[in-house]
Amino acid sequence: MNRILTTLILALFIGPLAAQTAPKKATPQTEAPQKETVKKEVAKETPKKEVTATTITGAEISFEKNYFDFGNLKLGDVKESTLTFTNTGKKPLILDDVISSCDCTEVTWSKEPVMPGQKGTIKAKYTAKYEGMISKRVTVYSNADSYKKVLELQGNVTK
Repeated sequence: MNRILTTLILALFIGPLAAQTAPKKATPQTEAPQKETVKKEVAKETPKKEVTATTITGAEISFEKNYFDFGNLKLGDVKESTLTFTNTGKKPLILDDVISSCDCTEVTWSKEPVMPGQKGTIKAKYTAKYEGMISKRVTVYSNADSYKKVLELQGNVTK
């Protein structure tokens, strides 16, 4: 008898507590307005900022040309090209790394920061090791808004 009475008392107290903490079932009527309200609030809090190609906030690198043609080379020839760039941004430009696509091309570059409006250079020295058309890449990594630029070296190696 005590067990039955204890069970009834617990059921009377626990039942309403469980109903209060249980998650509400979502219905189509209650769910949709809540989502819409959240979307409207987020849209109000985050205004859209229009970004265009001319929006430059930091450094920016621009090359006079993004390729260099070595022309015709003989097997074993060594040719050097100088690729000139300008910092067209508003902050100093720093070249973090310049990488060639193969060991036949050595690159050196301006290590000092290039101030806005100033020019810098990248020198690429190519050694003709194989016969045929060449197309090598030099990838430039910097602190510019467009942090990665790929330049191309072209030519034709004959015997």
